[in-house]
Amino acid sequence: MDHLENYRHHEDLYYTDGNVVLVVQWPDEDEPDRHVVFRVHRSILSRSSPVFQDMFSLPEGEAPELYDGVPLIRMHDSGGALESLLRYLYSNPTPFYLKPFDPETPLKVRPLLAMADKYQVEALRKLIVEQLEADWPQTLSKWDQVLDSDRCMDTGDAYLDDLLPEPASAIRLARDFDIPTILGPAFYHLSRIDISRDWDNYRALDARGRQKRAWLPRDSDAHRVRTARWSLLGKEDYISLLRGRYFLREAAELVVVMLRLPSAIQGEPHLCSADCNSRMYSKALNIRHQELLASTDILHDLQLAANEEWLNKGRAVLCSRCHSSIITILSRYRQNVWDKLNLYFVAEDLLDVEVGL
Repeated sequence: MDHLENYRHHEDLYYTDGNVVLVVQWPDEDEPDRHVVFRVHRSILSRSSPVFQDMFSLPEGEAPELYDGVPLIRMHDSGGALESLLRYLYSNPTPFYLKPFDPETPLKVRPLLAMADKYQVEALRKLIVEQLEADWPQTLSKWDQVLDSDRCMDTGDAYLDDLLPEPASAIRLARDFDIPTILGPAFYHLSRIDISRDWDNYRALDARGRQKRAWLPRDSDAHRVRTARWSLLGKEDYISLLRGRYFLREAAELVVVMLRLPSAIQGEPHLCSADCNSRMYSKALNIRHQELLASTDILHDLQLAANEEWLNKGRAVLCSRCHSSIITILSRYRQNVWDKLNLYFVAEDLLDVEVGL
């Protein structure tokens, strides 16, 4: 039995009119046996959590333990996690706020998400998942918007890596708490990062207390380098990453087939004008194809393929029908790659994965 002299009232969450006390062990350096006491209201906890509702409806027994005249319940959660949950329950309906695109979000919300699941606070879980889905776009158009803003962002002295989501911690959270909707985008972003670019290594301090990434030349793209917390990933995640990279390369292989001239596909050369120079186009396409095979960002490169000089110059060697058809095929194929990201990276049965349209 712990001693009452080690009990400390929580600075905010101790309401004198509360009708139940929750006690949690919460040691600190000065008081290794410190217990923190939350005096709260059953009705507030019960309205959002069926688990609390059931807990408070149980018979109290002949001699319930009391504290300040109200029933005492000993909790086995961490002090910080319980505090965060209670703050949320008492702040309702004040909007729950998480900073958009914060790379620390998966680590910050992990304890709270665990509490939301444990006590079945569905509204809290929904809010957290919605923020994660906003950080990891659910549509290709949203993905493009985020990347376009990233490329135009003037970070000043800040590092882009500190302003945008980090994929490995998001993947770990999604695996542990069943949030499959963010796995495809997070794995795709991870696939664009070289394994040598490690979050912790780039932030490790030298003897002068400077981060290692500060060593990189100021005139380089050092402030735009993206890293990942590779140590958070498990065997299953690395297998998913390698498998996804394989399917993305297969998708790149198919581009040359998808972009054959409509006249060649249909076997009707008369549909094109005499100025439609398919030989020149094929030569340019083969160069682009080799670049796509080496690409670590096929979505970006397919987007460029519709706008870059080789295709725009194609207006001089392709008829308008072939030119517009190529633009359409590129857009459709790129959307298809996006739609299949979850299959590429996390499908349980590889036989379910079809790379083409």
